[in-house]
Amino acid sequence: REVLARRFGLMGHEPSTLEDVGAEIGLTRERVRQIQVEALRRLRDMLGHQGLSLENLFDQMK
Repeated sequence: REVLARRFGLMGHEPSTLEDVGAEIGLTRERVRQIQVEALRRLRDMLGHQGLSLENLFDQMK
């Protein structure tokens, strides 16, 4: 959740690069990328089961 919030500028954060997020929370850029990919996959799956899309969700959160 924290990784996605920092990457995409949600929950009061500015959008950040993989490297910046890693530096802020003590992870490598690659680990941040892996977490992001897995979190987006899970979120997409959950939304798909409810007939929603990830793109629409992010549009509504901005």
